[in-house]
Amino acid sequence: MKYRKKVNTTKKDMKALLPMLVALCLIPFVVLTKDYQTEFSKFDWFNSSEIDQIDSFEYTKSICVIIMGTVAALVIAVSEYRKNKKKKQLFENCDMKVLVLCAVYFIMVVISSIFSKYSHLAFVGGGYGQWQTMWVLLCFVVLFLYAYMYVNSENRVLLVTKCLFVSTGFLALIGVLQTVGKNPLSWGWVQKIITSQSKVNGIGFKEGVSNVILTFSNPNYVGPYIALILPIVVCFVGIRVSENKKKVFVCRMAGILVAVGLLVSLFGASSSAGAIAVLAGVVVLLLFILSGVFSKGQVDDGEEKKGKSSKVYIISGIVVLAIVAAAVGVSRTEFFKSTVNKLLQGGQDTRNIASIVNTDRGLEVTLRNDEEFVLVPSCEDDQSVSYEAFDKNNEKIEVEYAEDKKCFVVRDERFGMITLENVRFSVESKMYPGFRFNDAPNRISWTFMYVDNEWKYYSPFGKFLKLRKVESFGFKEYQNIANRRGFIWSRSIPLLKTYWFKGVGPNAFIIAFPNDDFVGSKRVGGNTTLVDKPHNAFLQIYIQTGGISAIAYAGLWIMYIVESARLFWRRKRYTDVQKIGLGLFVGIFSFAVAGITNDTVVGSQNIYWILLGTGYAVNRVIKLKKEG
Repeated sequence: MKYRKKVNTTKKDMKALLPMLVALCLIPFVVLTKDYQTEFSKFDWFNSSEIDQIDSFEYTKSICVIIMGTVAALVIAVSEYRKNKKKKQLFENCDMKVLVLCAVYFIMVVISSIFSKYSHLAFVGGGYGQWQTMWVLLCFVVLFLYAYMYVNSENRVLLVTKCLFVSTGFLALIGVLQTVGKNPLSWGWVQKIITSQSKVNGIGFKEGVSNVILTFSNPNYVGPYIALILPIVVCFVGIRVSENKKKVFVCRMAGILVAVGLLVSLFGASSSAGAIAVLAGVVVLLLFILSGVFSKGQVDDGEEKKGKSSKVYIISGIVVLAIVAAAVGVSRTEFFKSTVNKLLQGGQDTRNIASIVNTDRGLEVTLRNDEEFVLVPSCEDDQSVSYEAFDKNNEKIEVEYAEDKKCFVVRDERFGMITLENVRFSVESKMYPGFRFNDAPNRISWTFMYVDNEWKYYSPFGKFLKLRKVESFGFKEYQNIANRRGFIWSRSIPLLKTYWFKGVGPNAFIIAFPNDDFVGSKRVGGNTTLVDKPHNAFLQIYIQTGGISAIAYAGLWIMYIVESARLFWRRKRYTDVQKIGLGLFVGIFSFAVAGITNDTVVGSQNIYWILLGTGYAVNRVIKLKKEG
């Protein structure tokens, strides 16, 4: 009897998958500083002193994504052209629903970019470190399709997993070193490489913020990355990478070390969103594993039904107890407590002023408890300022000077927290009469000056303007929740009805957001803070490239989650490819959970899109094997 020799296709597979492997495994390590200028001077909310900017973590990654996406597009185009010449089916083995959703997202990104009023941001990028241009977004789709189409065998699935594991191992090492205060990005020779194309001599890190950023621009992005990758690493520990038992043991030990390194990095980054997403992933992973362990049904691929042994129950019980013990231990850590505090912060909002609006009558003031009054300041001979006030029933409210407080006070218990300080201001060598409107208990103030015969707010950026009514939705008592996210979401949600079709354009969220809401911004943070991202992936996509593109983006995720859930629910035993598929499923689910409180950036989105395409491909490989 003749035995067919096993063919090693690694080199062939590596060559076939090269564009996506480079994008997936090498682009995350690209850190190179770019000097650029942000020009938003025409907007009242822009600080003109912040024109000169640098970016070290996203711009160069975006260029690399465009390069690899272009290569991938050419490979797909040539391959499909050859199929067409041979009268073969185009995009064979691809689900038409997936292709339609990709096409819808692709088209809407193009429409949003072409018709955006801010074409420079859409096609070139910049702004406040935003580099997901139209070209980058389109290349995400291409790399997704490349993974979906070309990861078409078990060997290729294992190859992608091994390459990803090696890449993740190095990133985990960087995270551990950053956690212990030995940040490789701070090493002299590394700084020279990073800033080789910049005028700056080195890059620094913000005080008071964790330096555990891996190779992202902010520790907030470490959490979503780890939530996405950790389940894949955990499942990698369970696969048999070689026939050699020693190699299998070494790889499993390495996998455990990488998983530990990722967890250390997660704690070091203090990423609450990441921790919650990882916890959600653990719950889902346990549910699916236990659904098979304790299932009475039979859903495996042609396997003979076997009785459950007591050993399985014992091992499962031990695992559950170990996880419970670990959860109890984690709950006692400062990291867990700070996470809970971030979630609950803002639950007791004591800041009194909800809005101040310039009207023809005066300043319409609304308090947090919905009490309202109109303040009518007047200026005699451009010198002294006097005040009148009226409640919402047009009843006059007494305003008088209090000698003990050296300021004007409102003699009404409903508005007793408000004080008014008369001050003369010097702006560009010119004197203006004015006053400070104070929320006295919270020590928050807003400055108004009498300019060109009318009252205007003087912004922290040195600009005179009239305050307008800013629309908001929800989070009334929770503006500060999750580090001001309540405020940001409450102002972002009303934008959905405006940008349902084409959006404001890639990278232009900062313009769509009401950054001229100086009252709202100051009341939640004490200082006026520029909002350049919504801290929610779906809101970011919806507002920038339109509701239709956001629905298509979400549709790809939902279809994959539903398909994977059906595939892995109540599965009793897993092959290596099925383990990888389960890890991808849990990782992609966890990434979406992290996306509830985090926006998208080039570094994480590049990995997500490729792994989502790989997840679809792995599911197809599993189903084809079952049918075969």
